[in-house]
Amino acid sequence: MPIDPMNKSTLCPLDHIVEIGIDKLKCGIRSEDVDASFAALLQEKFDSLRKRGGTRRPSTQRRAFKQCLSVPVGGEYVRIEWQPNTATYPWASTFELNPNPYLRKGEAAMGNLAKFFRFLFGYDAHRILSRAFVSMLHVNIDTDINPLQGTLVAAKGKRSGAKVMYDFDGEGVLGSLYIGVLRSDRRLAIYDKAAEVLHRELEPHANKILAALASDHKWDLEVSKLAKKLEMPDRWRLEVRNKCKPKDAIPVSKIADFASCFEGIRLLHLPVDAEPFDTSLGRIFVANARNDGIPRALQALDPNERRRFSRKLDQLQDVDWFNEGLLREAMGEVIAKLAPLFAPPPSRLKVIDRGERQSGAAMSATSAGCVTFRPTTSTLAKPRTVRASHM
Repeated sequence: MPIDPMNKSTLCPLDHIVEIGIDKLKCGIRSEDVDASFAALLQEKFDSLRKRGGTRRPSTQRRAFKQCLSVPVGGEYVRIEWQPNTATYPWASTFELNPNPYLRKGEAAMGNLAKFFRFLFGYDAHRILSRAFVSMLHVNIDTDINPLQGTLVAAKGKRSGAKVMYDFDGEGVLGSLYIGVLRSDRRLAIYDKAAEVLHRELEPHANKILAALASDHKWDLEVSKLAKKLEMPDRWRLEVRNKCKPKDAIPVSKIADFASCFEGIRLLHLPVDAEPFDTSLGRIFVANARNDGIPRALQALDPNERRRFSRKLDQLQDVDWFNEGLLREAMGEVIAKLAPLFAPPPSRLKVIDRGERQSGAAMSATSAGCVTFRPTTSTLAKPRTVRASHM
């Protein structure tokens, strides 16, 4: 969800945030929700999608499923898996996608995505999707500044690890930071998104770049043209990667709970000239805190220094533009846009008493396509009055 720059001010806590979104979503359909007829339908759909133009067939080697397809939907790919290798596997099928491109394009793109799932899961799509479970959800905050510059990032109970990038002058720049181990249920990643996109965009031009560099004639002109074509503004990404084991997966009815995934994460403003962080010991502490996390960096100090550094850390302020409460609200709005995909099946039948007048709500339901059935027999609670015969 792009942030409207017209609504920003110099005092806005979200000033440096340019986009809030969902980078990855993976859901599973439990085996107990799949019967023989649905399994036959899904196999039929898989056979049909294999023949669709642009469909990819990723390798299933060492994977949990026998069948896997990446299907183009609205210019992006949706990965679907089917037919687990073991009968006891909890998922009968999974689907995985990057919702961000659909969210950026708006309601029409989300409608097209929902239409694909209705095709895939057939007439029972509403019921199947409303009973799906979320096993993976990555949320992202994109900023126009390096959030690692002049900060310490802390997440309660999580270890961290940093990578340093170097420019051509040998100047060190903190390039990425990971808080939480690889298999953690919640992992924070902060990295240079613009560099990642540039790397991906350069790959198709690799041969052209090498040819230009090998040429003595106007090679610098060719490279400058390419650089101008791929020029992009600075963009850094804070990404919280939520991952659940099948037994801990979250029902889609509770997907809004992921809006609080930034809880406990702090970006502490670290002044370069603040004592004791401006000393040689302070610089070692900061480096250790970025590599191993603040708790471990404190444990490496002797007791007296540990108390001194702890007091100073408690006095550090959070950066102005990172506000966990506001981010939770904004992320909730983004997650809510996924709701139409998982809406429970609409009620199609409504029985109205013969003597009851149709309410405005019932009329709106009828106009929305619901079918109304009326009783064909008298209501037992209201026996018919026998009309007196005329003598």
